[in-house]
Amino acid sequence: MIDAHFCTALRIVVSNWRSQLTAEEMTQQLCDPVAFGLAMLPALDVELAKLGCTRTDVHGFAWQTPCLHLRSVFDPLGIPDTPLDFRPIPDCAGTLVARATAILSLAAIGADAVSYGSENGGDLFVNLVVIPGEGRVSEKSQGKMNGHTDGVSFPIRGHRDPEDSRIAPSPDFVCLSALRNPNAVPTTVMPLDAILNQLDPQDIHELQKPQYILQSQLTFRDGMEEILGQELLVDDAQLLFRMNSGFWIRFSHSSTQTAAAGESPAKQAMQALAKACLDCFIPVTLAPGDIAIVNNRIALHGRTKVGEEHGGQSRWMLRTYGLDTSELDDSQRHPDSTFMLFP
Repeated sequence: MIDAHFCTALRIVVSNWRSQLTAEEMTQQLCDPVAFGLAMLPALDVELAKLGCTRTDVHGFAWQTPCLHLRSVFDPLGIPDTPLDFRPIPDCAGTLVARATAILSLAAIGADAVSYGSENGGDLFVNLVVIPGEGRVSEKSQGKMNGHTDGVSFPIRGHRDPEDSRIAPSPDFVCLSALRNPNAVPTTVMPLDAILNQLDPQDIHELQKPQYILQSQLTFRDGMEEILGQELLVDDAQLLFRMNSGFWIRFSHSSTQTAAAGESPAKQAMQALAKACLDCFIPVTLAPGDIAIVNNRIALHGRTKVGEEHGGQSRWMLRTYGLDTSELDDSQRHPDSTFMLFP
């Protein structure tokens, strides 16, 4: 019931906020998502208390759940035709309410809404849509996506990049807000616990060794070149991290390889991990007005094939990231931004 209570409280608080402001005023407040989230939390606490729930309950539930599916948590009515690129996001009541709900939901589980300057110009929210044309980006927007964690070349929280301490951690959460999904294309979620149950102890041991190479994912590569002067590659990376509560993971089918060429226990473990992802996925179909908060530490995610339909009334999600930023230092942020992280 915690997720249902959370949805109810979020709807009430954001609806009250929206009713008091013009679209221009809403847009202005969302320019500082950290301040917005903090300012809205007291009202959320009041509504949760009416339902016999607390923010501590929500926080604990979210950290134990590979994917928190918030159903009918915002109203996407009045949105324009689906955009044709990652950015910009049209400013209208439907997208503004979606963004406000996402920011508040992340704040409630102890995470700031964040972006990375190296991806899509550092925009806090991006459109996940079919992009027409030719080339790898367009093809990727139409096809299925295998299991991965986002920001795979960034360190997990609590660790630092061995070559550049300025590199911020990858996100704790990936937040997907559904504006349209006419063909009910599911997001696929692969819980880490289920994956590990399919792996041999030796494979789990190999995945904890620093013997893999991580390449930046496609949407980050151009920005990495602009900011760092080169693509971010991580040599001698481990994929699986033992934490107090279990394991955390970072992995991408398309961006991970073994440091040593040829067959090896490391490669066998990576192949076993990839196979387990295929065997363990759970389809999560987002209806308009739903939000999925995928835990980027204890789950991988992907999607089934989207298809070629673009614009008009085609599939449209908004995506942002959430991260506990309490341990970041100033060098891991871009100047003059409360949400944009380095690089």
